[in-house]
Amino acid sequence: MAEAVVLTALDLAVQARVDGRLAGVAAPFPHVWTGGWSHPFLWYVVPGPCTSDVRPITYDLTPFAGILNGGRPHDTQVSVAGLPEGRPGWSAPVNILVRQDEGRARVTGALTAHRDQGLANCSTYTSGPEHRVDTESGHRPAVAGYVDTSHGRVTTTVRRSLAHTSVHRWTDGETMDALDATWRDDESVTVDGPGPARTMRTDRTYTMDGTTTLGADDRLRTVLRLGDRASAVTTRDGRRTAWSGLDDTYAADATWTVNVPRDRRRAVGTSSERYRLYGSHVPGGCYDRKLATDQGVLTEDRESC
Repeated sequence: MAEAVVLTALDLAVQARVDGRLAGVAAPFPHVWTGGWSHPFLWYVVPGPCTSDVRPITYDLTPFAGILNGGRPHDTQVSVAGLPEGRPGWSAPVNILVRQDEGRARVTGALTAHRDQGLANCSTYTSGPEHRVDTESGHRPAVAGYVDTSHGRVTTTVRRSLAHTSVHRWTDGETMDALDATWRDDESVTVDGPGPARTMRTDRTYTMDGTTTLGADDRLRTVLRLGDRASAVTTRDGRRTAWSGLDDTYAADATWTVNVPRDRRRAVGTSSERYRLYGSHVPGGCYDRKLATDQGVLTEDRESC
């Protein structure tokens, strides 16, 4: 009875497989929980993006709908790429969402295309007074399949392109530790027939640029910038019918003294966040708000569009 199938996974699951065959990939958002990056004062009083909104990772499994609806049991798995099985601390609970065809008791279909060239991953280590690891990785799978519904044959093609670059730098004794990283996750879903073809395209970009330094006076300083950006466009028969954009940027700079009692830490810090949302579904077409703090006190709260 399945016409469309979507699998959602929380936390850090990045790969979905059906009967051992890769069915979808996704880049997780680089969550930094309040207190993270060795600096609890970094988050006074603005938390990082998505800290209180862990969005599920979504995989469109509609090309596999004909197989999953074949009347036999199937094995659907979600896993973190490169993570040994059974390692604690990583969670990947899943939900399968199904749309039914009210006009047909059972729909049939087949997988017509499956491209998986595997995960490309390369890391280079450079030693010296400042150690460095440069990493590049990517994955570009594509799947297509059809189901014969009560309205006719519907073909769904899902393409996904992941790309990651990062530079990790640190010194002996880790008196300096820095990471500058970017994740891209571009997805395109095309549904064809009956009627005009419809394409939903979503491009996501996550960024993290942070440096932690420890001075001779035991002053620990962290400077961190996080970004969450996305754009989505829906077209029908080549014409745009819906669109949206997101730009959420967080920046902070905080310092405190380590290895002393709490009342002698002399913590100082500033932070700011600007959240912009725009598109055809947003009232007025735009939402733009900026918050800024200084020593834990809100100093700016501004809305504009």
